[in-house]
Amino acid sequence: MGFPGEPGFVSEASRMIVTVAARRQPASRAALCVCVRRQHISSRSRFCIIASCTCNDVINNDEQPFRGQRNVEFDWKLTKQVFASQKANTIISPLSVKILLVLLYEATGDAAELSETQTKRELKTVLEPNGDLNATRSKYRQWLDSALSTHHDYDLEIATKFFVEEYIDVISKYQIISDHYYSATVDKVPFSNPKNAAELINNWVNKTTHGRISELVTPDGLEGAVITLINAIYFKGLWTYPFPEYTPMLTFHGKQKQVQAPFMEQNGQFYYDDSAALDAQLLRLSYRGGKFAMYFILPHQGKTVDDVLEKITPTTLHQALWYMDETEVNVTIPKFKFDFSEELNQPLKDIGIREIFSQNASLPLLARGKGTRNEVRVSRVFQKAGISINHLGSEAYAATEIQLVNKFGGDGTQIFTANRPFLFFIEDEDFGTLLFAGRVEDPTK
Repeated sequence: MGFPGEPGFVSEASRMIVTVAARRQPASRAALCVCVRRQHISSRSRFCIIASCTCNDVINNDEQPFRGQRNVEFDWKLTKQVFASQKANTIISPLSVKILLVLLYEATGDAAELSETQTKRELKTVLEPNGDLNATRSKYRQWLDSALSTHHDYDLEIATKFFVEEYIDVISKYQIISDHYYSATVDKVPFSNPKNAAELINNWVNKTTHGRISELVTPDGLEGAVITLINAIYFKGLWTYPFPEYTPMLTFHGKQKQVQAPFMEQNGQFYYDDSAALDAQLLRLSYRGGKFAMYFILPHQGKTVDDVLEKITPTTLHQALWYMDETEVNVTIPKFKFDFSEELNQPLKDIGIREIFSQNASLPLLARGKGTRNEVRVSRVFQKAGISINHLGSEAYAATEIQLVNKFGGDGTQIFTANRPFLFFIEDEDFGTLLFAGRVEDPTK
């Protein structure tokens, strides 16, 4: 997809997402994979995911940040848990993870059942607001309708697919719900031929992420698989107010060392706040089209990213974002580009989602066929993600895999100079949806 005034863009690397514009444009991407295996030790099934979502009915205009209630408690719990074990550049897509976990929740049983399994109770925490399934379905459908509509100012693609063994059938009711509310579709693949299955899955992920994620699964990883659910998300946007192309080399003061990095600079009217509650400065850079924005959270001098993360809760962050006001800001931020991949089993367990990984996992509505009905558990949740940011805008992408296996196996000009480690996130400002969140420890890595 091209952008007005930016014809002829060529991706800088064949392995990265391809986009169309005159000069390189920053990007973000993510992929999540959830793998599920059958009860019998000899067999495995696999799910892959790439996206998570939070929605809100409040629609704002092109000029202001999102002012409604953000339903992002799960998103920030997971983000903080992942960041806690990482001291390098990190990016994840909570949206990618959450979409797949909501789909797993849909497989735990009918809402009319008198008793809830532990699997259902734990997965219910990804529903919003307040564990209301009908409201969650409505909000995802509303957000996907908005997100998937064509827009000439930005490029957003999000897709979810079940890859299932040829002799396995996804239960009809579950398939209808997955398609209607979450736009999740089903493809048959020959898992008995892992090399062929991996090629089919990776080709789909590669296409959805515009070439940025070329390999999410491997043939060895698909040995014995019967189901793989994958969600992929790709975003590319141009700054509303692009930076000058000139990028001077300045010093970035990392935790361990100082490095020279290319920085972007401009003065202008931006939403900004100096938050005493977070011990950090906040800056909003909007994307053309008025739907998306990137937020930077820069710890005060003497404070670290980890210090700020300890203070971030949905409430404190919402208040800090609410206090942001448009003012004159001298902005200096580094260009950066990096990829990140991580298995998310332990972070999910740490925030209370444990049963899906155990012998007691209960997903009876997922599929029927030899060794599948309520005989699978999640063996792995894995995500690949990346981001690129420069003077024109940003590009981000993610893919997530879930693998299921056998159960038995203010005043005056403000100064915002991001010359030390900082946090960032990309948000849909129509709904308050958290697409990507990351930390930058070294912009040259």
